[in-house]
Formats: sequence, structure tokens, C-alpha cells
Amino acid sequence: MIYLFKIEDSRLAKRLYSVADSIYGFLKNKLHIQVKNNKIENMKKLYTGLDSASAERFYFCKLFSIIIIVVFITILFMFVFIITSGGKDILQNGYFIERNQPGGQEKKEEFSVSIANEQQEMELCIPSRKYTDEEFEAKLKEAMDYVKNNYLGENKSSERVSKSLNLVSYIPDNAIEVSWECDANNIVGSDGTLGRSGITEPEEVQITAVFSYYGNEKTMPLSFTVFPVDKSEKEILWDKWNEIFSELSDATASREFLQLPSEVDGRKVSYKVPEGNNIVLVLISGLIITSLVPVVIDSRINEKIKQREQELRIDYPGFVEKFVLLIGAGLNCKGTWMRMTAEYKRKRQKGGRKRYLYEEMLLTERQLENGMNEAKAYELFGRRTGLLKYMKFSTLLVQNLKKGSADLLKILEYEAVDVLKERRENAKILGEQAGTKMLMPMVIMMAEVFAIIIYAAFQNM
Repeated sequence: MIYLFKIEDSRLAKRLYSVADSIYGFLKNKLHIQVKNNKIENMKKLYTGLDSASAERFYFCKLFSIIIIVVFITILFMFVFIITSGGKDILQNGYFIERNQPGGQEKKEEFSVSIANEQQEMELCIPSRKYTDEEFEAKLKEAMDYVKNNYLGENKSSERVSKSLNLVSYIPDNAIEVSWECDANNIVGSDGTLGRSGITEPEEVQITAVFSYYGNEKTMPLSFTVFPVDKSEKEILWDKWNEIFSELSDATASREFLQLPSEVDGRKVSYKVPEGNNIVLVLISGLIITSLVPVVIDSRINEKIKQREQELRIDYPGFVEKFVLLIGAGLNCKGTWMRMTAEYKRKRQKGGRKRYLYEEMLLTERQLENGMNEAKAYELFGRRTGLLKYMKFSTLLVQNLKKGSADLLKILEYEAVDVLKERRENAKILGEQAGTKMLMPMVIMMAEVFAIIIYAAFQNM
């Protein structure tokens, strides 16, 4: 079957088609799959000489071959993601995370945190290691105004604070450093979170913003009222985890590793880095691409059918003129046919391009050599092309054979005159198509010319 499919003579192609053919045979016998008649006819038009059974087999072999390639690539990518994702462990000894060096970017890592039977997904920000002596530049008044306007965060008034504060550590477009001195009762954390679980009624709280600039400090006290809130046991547990995490983060600020809380209220805490979902994405992508393979193949076949029809229309004027010339030289219809196919075969042997018209003529030649009636062969030729003009031409040949018309040459000469107009129309269509294809390159060239002109104009200013 390999030579029939006209695929490249390579071991990989043969093996691929062999596997696809085995799959087709299995599904044909078990599931009785079959392709629509119009697709079979299209395959027979594109691959001259195939019967219906071979055309159906060829279609499914092409389909299954592409699906095999897609599945193989999908499995390969899944294997690569499994290999590359293995061994990733950012935790040292279960509770330590390496920091970036001073001046580096802040790291963000995702964790699955478990406290006893409670589990929660979290994204932790791992700050970079700090220098012992820091220098900052700032505009003091601008920094104080910014803090006054923003420290309440989402709270509307300082008289009723129930949400976390916005304790900024830097000012936009300002090199000042802002640190905070919180209240003695630890109601406000260093990151602005409120520890309201320990208060039962509104409480007046005062914190101090400390602005530092080259060793000079300026303080600004801020007072507000914190309202209590009822929290569940679960919320209190996670608040305590956050408090311990903040304390450990501050305590290990200058160390290479950040320690994560190992225990909260006597409950052991465990951590697990969640695995990526790249494998799932690759699998889903592979399934989607596989489902689109039949659509792409059918679309490609329809496109080739349109190209075939256009090529047949373009070749028709030259075909008629050559036929008239050889008939006028004294050859009969069969001799003319054989002469034209022999010339085409010589061109193909020299590397000439395949033409659908002459492939159909070669099939007719083989039918004649196998003993088919000449009129029947010409009639089948016209049907296979699927174009009215070729059917008309084959009808002229059949009538000449059946009635022995002596006016065949004259009739064909009239046909040759008519196709001159068609030749001009074909040339016009091809010119319009070429112009359309050249439109985008011309736009790009025009843009390049404008860019050069504008660049030169700015250089001379």
C-alpha cells in the first residue's frame, strides 16, 4: 500500500503509515468506520487512480498518522515536564527558605500549610536580606502627607478602624524609609494587621510613624479607635500563624534562610509545595489538537480540490490548442492522446511539476492499454475532471468515434477560438491574485521608506 499512497520513501514514513493502516484495519473490522462519499470522491480527484476502498483507506491513514504524531509529541512534553518538575524543593529541613541576597527581588512562593487537620493554600512573600546600615533620601513633608492620607487603608475614619492598616514602608517617587512603632498591647502588627481577638470593646490605639533620612529621624504619632470583632476558632488559629510568621521574619531578617512556624498553640505545622499543573495543560492541549486533526485534514483537502479545479481551468486552453495542432498534423484521437501523455512523462522524468489534467490523461491511457473501449475511456475522463468544458470536449471525441464525423477538426478549431477568450480571463484572474499577494509586501516597503525619511529628517534637525 505504501507505493499507492505516494508517500516519501523513508523508513519513518513507511513505519508510520504501516501503524496507521493497522489501526484503520482494526477499527474498520470492529467499529465499521467509514468516510463520507464526498470525501472519498475528493481523495480520488487528488490522487488519480485510487478506487473507493483505497481512497477511504488513504484518508484514514493520513488522519491516524497525524493523530499518532500529536499523541507522541503530547506524551513527550508530559515526560519532559515530569522530569523537569522533579526534585524541586525550596524548603530546607522542612521549615527554612533561602532568601535572595541584599538588593535582590522579593521572592513569592506558594505553600500548602497544614495545622493539625486544618489546611490552607497560601502565597508567602519572602523579603530579601537587609543590610545592617541603610541610607535613604526623602522629601519629609511629602512623605508625612502621604502617610496621613493612606495609613488607614480601607477604613473610612480613624474613629472606627476594623480593617488592616496600610503601614507603608516606602513613598512613591521618594527615597524615604518609613518604619512603625506599634502600640504596647500589640493590637496593631508591624504589617498593619489588627489583632482584635484580644479586645472586647473599642480601644484607643496610638502608633508612631518614624521617617528616616541619613541618620535623621522624624516621628509622627497617629491615633485611632480599633473595634473588636467576633472570630471563629479557625480564624484565630490562622491569625496566630500569621503573628508567629511575622515574628520569625523579623527575627531572621539578616540570616540566609527564613524560618517558617513549626508549631501553633501546640499543634504541629507541616508544609508542602504544590505541584504544577503543566502536565494537565499539556494533556488537555493534546486532546484539543487531536480533536482538530480531522477538521484540518478536511479543510486542507477542500483547499486542494479548489486548487485542482483552478489548475484544470488554466490548462484547458493549452490542452485544446495542442490537441487541434496534432489532429491537424494527421494523427487520430488516440494517437494524439498518446503523443501528449508521452510528452508529459518526459517532462516529469526531467523534474517537471505534476499537473492534474495530464495525470487524468495518463489514467485514460492506461485504461486504453488495458483494453477499455475508447469512447468509454474518453467519457470517464470527462466525468473525472468534474468540469463542464472537459465533459463537452470528451463528448465531441465520443461523437466522432460513434458517428465518424469528418468535421472534428473544424469543430475543435471553433473550440480553440472560444478558449482564447477564456485564456485572457484566466490571465486576468491570475494577475489580480498576484496583485493581492503583493499588497502586504508593498505596505511593508512603504512603511520602511517612511521610517527612513522620518529618521533622516530628525537627524538633520
